[in-house]
Amino acid sequence: MKIQNLQSFAAFSVIGTVTLMPLLVLPAMVGVLVDNAAMSESSAGFSASANFLASAIVGLILSVRMHHINLRQISTIVFSIAIFTDVASAYTAGNSMTFFAARIGSGLMLGVAYAACVAAFARVDGYERGFGLFVTIQFIISGIGLYVVPVYADVLGAKGLFLLFAAGDALALMLTRHLPSEIVATHKQEKGLSEFAVLLKYSALLAIVGFAIFEAANNAQFAFIERFGVALELSDHDIGVSLLVASLIGIPGAFCIVLAGNRFGTLQPLMFGISIGIVGMVVLINATTYPWYFFGSCCMGFSWAFCLPFIQSLLAAIDRRGSAIAAGSSFSTLGSAAGPGIAAIIVVGGRYSSVFLFSIALFVVTIALFLLAEKMRKQSK
Repeated sequence: MKIQNLQSFAAFSVIGTVTLMPLLVLPAMVGVLVDNAAMSESSAGFSASANFLASAIVGLILSVRMHHINLRQISTIVFSIAIFTDVASAYTAGNSMTFFAARIGSGLMLGVAYAACVAAFARVDGYERGFGLFVTIQFIISGIGLYVVPVYADVLGAKGLFLLFAAGDALALMLTRHLPSEIVATHKQEKGLSEFAVLLKYSALLAIVGFAIFEAANNAQFAFIERFGVALELSDHDIGVSLLVASLIGIPGAFCIVLAGNRFGTLQPLMFGISIGIVGMVVLINATTYPWYFFGSCCMGFSWAFCLPFIQSLLAAIDRRGSAIAAGSSFSTLGSAAGPGIAAIIVVGGRYSSVFLFSIALFVVTIALFLLAEKMRKQSK
């Protein structure tokens, strides 16, 4: 990987991670709002959902104009506004309607910035390693945030937390100069293809839907894996250690693509990573003791982080100008929201095994969609 590309990818990774901060520290953020801003759990959760939904919708809309957008310029504008919306969030937490509006505004701005960021990765050679670095940084920051925010919640409070978000926006604003500013295709074979034409190709549609189903599968099991540990009568300490290690093991999982690049292509690593996730689900279905719960959880953490940069690379390969990865990222957010909702219906009566079987079924569908997407992509060359 060229040094200049590494510098660009590092900047893109920081920018993208800033846009995802509300998601990366979601459990801790909800806790701060409940404990330090006198918000109900439902109000705190609803404000987060509205933030993510706004981000997903605006990203999807932006994807159909991605070829015509100056990524540097639009990111500079939205991060400038995001600073204001996060500062507004800091001073209105507890005032439900005003805070709710501020979180929607923040979601809209950061959704635009995230779409621009992932499109920027696609436009730079060696994007496979870039996406790996991106996911690696996400897991590191999430781990740090999920430790620091609860420990220092009384010092930070809701105001301090959202002011930190605003500081992150300011940092990202300074880094937007690294984003590409060209609005024309750099690959001759893509000239003349509109964003709609790209997104309506079978390869793009299959990969985009596959990304959404992959995230639905992971978030379905993730929503109830802690409750499953409780059902096994494991201690809070054992459950906490399992989930912590499962998160940390995602760091080397995501970094694998940085080392491997495109040496093994995209499809074979994806099949390997999803297979590990399926093994983890099977282990959890049959788990009756802590070691098996620990092992199954770690399989899921590694699989999730390992697969993400390869999925993003598959979408980037479909359209190097970024419309497919922008649309796929937005759809994946919708999948993340749908998975736990469906799982909540399935799990009634403590049927955790049914949730894991549901995730396995979604993983199998994901494999089929990615196989077809890659086949269609090669045929269209």
